[in-house]
Amino acid sequence: MPLRILKMRVQFLIFPPIFIKLEETEKQEKWEMIAEKTTGLNPLSVGGAAQICRVTTRTINNWIRAGMLKAYSTPGGHFRIWPSDLEKFLKAYDMDINFGFKAERPKRILIVDDDEAYAEMIQDVLRDRLENYEVSMTQDGYEALIMLGEIKPDLLVLDLMMPGLDGFKVLDLIATRIADTQLKVLILSGNLTGSAVERLKKSCANQWLAKPISAAELVHSILSLLSGEELDGKGVS
Repeated sequence: MPLRILKMRVQFLIFPPIFIKLEETEKQEKWEMIAEKTTGLNPLSVGGAAQICRVTTRTINNWIRAGMLKAYSTPGGHFRIWPSDLEKFLKAYDMDINFGFKAERPKRILIVDDDEAYAEMIQDVLRDRLENYEVSMTQDGYEALIMLGEIKPDLLVLDLMMPGLDGFKVLDLIATRIADTQLKVLILSGNLTGSAVERLKKSCANQWLAKPISAAELVHSILSLLSGEELDGKGVS
C-alpha cells in the first residue's frame, strides 16, 4: 500500500466519523436531493457537507483541521468546501456515498488593471481559491473591450486609473450592452475618492472595493456577486 494512502488511513482512524443514524426515509431523500442539486460552481457549507456525508458538523470540522478534507475560510471564519474536493475525499477514504455533482460551464473572470504585478497576483489568488473558474487578465482598457466580446466573462474586475482608456470610460462603453447579459462588474481601485464613488453610483458597476484587499474578502465578494446574493451596500471604500 502506498505511504500516502497509509497515512490517510491512519488519519481516518484518529478522526473517525460520527455518523448520524438514519431513522426516517425523508432524511435519506433529503440528503440525496442535496447531492443531486450540487454543482461544481457553488461551495458547500460545513452543514451541507455533513448532510451529504451523513455525519455531524463536528466530524467535518475535524477532518478539515486535520488536513484530510480540503476547505477554505470565509472572512467570517466559516469553512467552505468545493464539491470536487469533497468528491476526492469520499473516493480517497472509500466512503460508500453516492455523490456526483453536476459539471457546468466554468465561470469566467476578466481582470483589467494596468499594474501587471498586481493583476497577476489577483489572478493567482483567484485560480488558487476558486474551483472551476477561468481567470484572464489584461492591462489595457481597449483590449478589455475586445476580450469582453471574445471570452464573454461572467465577472469583470476593473481598475479605475489606467492610461489610455480608464475604468470610467470602460464602464460608459459597456453600459448599453451589459443590460442584455449576466455580466457583473466589480471595481477594485486604490482611488475611491468621494467624487469617484459618486460617479460609480451612476454607472453600471455592481460593487466597488478599495485596494489593498484581503484574498478572503475578494473571493467572498466575487462569489456573492456571481451567486446573485444581495450585498450590504454596493461599495466599500
